[in-house]
Amino acid sequence: MIWCTGYESDFRWIEIPVFDGKGYPGHQRGITAVAGLYFLGLPWLYTWGSGRFSGIAQDATYLADYIAARKKVILPTVLKGVNEVAIGS
Repeated sequence: MIWCTGYESDFRWIEIPVFDGKGYPGHQRGITAVAGLYFLGLPWLYTWGSGRFSGIAQDATYLADYIAARKKVILPTVLKGVNEVAIGS
């Protein structure tokens, strides 16, 4: 899940322990400690432009590349398990 912010941040509905003592998500360039949970559009996610429409592309590309790289590593293992079950080997 990628949580993209709009005009104002509201994290109240996220009931996952990824927040610091001030209610701000803990992350490294949008990547949280919770597998599969990412943030995009936060102020100073990585640069000054991160929280602005004109500067979000760099952060979005970084997250997309990170997710794609993880998928390439995880996917073969998952597919192998599915094939073994389906074929019975």
